[in-house]
Amino acid sequence: MHLNDFTYHKPKTLKEACQLLEDCHNGALIAGGTDVLVEFKKGLRHNDVIISLKEINELQIISHDKSNLYIGAAVTHNEVKYSPIVNLKFSAIVEAASNIGTEQIRNTGTVGGNLCTGASCCDMAPVLIAYNASVEIVSSKSKRVVSLKDFFIFHKETSLAKGEIMTKIIVPIPKVGLGVNFLKFGLREAASISVASVSVSINSDDKVCDDSCIVIGAVAPTPRISGKATELLKNKRIKDLIEKSSLLKSIGEAAAKDALPLDDLRGTADFRKHLVDVLTQRAVVNAAKRSLESQEK
Repeated sequence: MHLNDFTYHKPKTLKEACQLLEDCHNGALIAGGTDVLVEFKKGLRHNDVIISLKEINELQIISHDKSNLYIGAAVTHNEVKYSPIVNLKFSAIVEAASNIGTEQIRNTGTVGGNLCTGASCCDMAPVLIAYNASVEIVSSKSKRVVSLKDFFIFHKETSLAKGEIMTKIIVPIPKVGLGVNFLKFGLREAASISVASVSVSINSDDKVCDDSCIVIGAVAPTPRISGKATELLKNKRIKDLIEKSSLLKSIGEAAAKDALPLDDLRGTADFRKHLVDVLTQRAVVNAAKRSLESQEK
């Protein structure tokens, strides 16, 4: 397949990358290239300039301090999956990273790239929103931090302005009592794109929910918090969040009502709503168990 001509840049500093992006008329960033290059081959994009971020070391680091975990935007999914600190403190992020594509895609595709596509089905978004993550965004003139739940505007549309680059994902270190779970449904085991996904975080104090969040993915123009379902968890006892309970059923139904799915080749809108109901109930049970386990350690 013929590709349009383009100029390729491989800057070694973030400042240089920002300036290149700002100066070009029709530029695109790539890190792993698992989305951008596919779109090129399909004729879905025609950029005159391609700017690689692979030589910028600060974008490829996983680090932490007492308050936060920091994931560089060019860190791959497998680097997240096998990171000791992520496995120790953020098991649900490992779950999400482990379920993205094939081994080859996970070795190449990046966390920042997955988020910046802005696709409604991006798997890293629901779990990171459930952890109350933010993203750092820089340009040649400024730096800002945006809550990830506010980063997505519409399907394949984000709050990134021209000349801006996502540099890192910032995730608060979990406190005692926080349990998080991520679940997705795809049509096949390997390389499946989410038909529906759910991530649930439950933060409990003295075995009562004092904070929680239910995030649904692939069933609306953007990953979104289910306000109805989240509200039902407020002040509920963890032991009441058991399988087949009436409360659990109500939470699943509320999440499904907040979904805005479309019919497509991977499933009907009704099927997706049913999946949200089922996945939400399962994820709530798993998150509740993890919340209790966190308090018992």
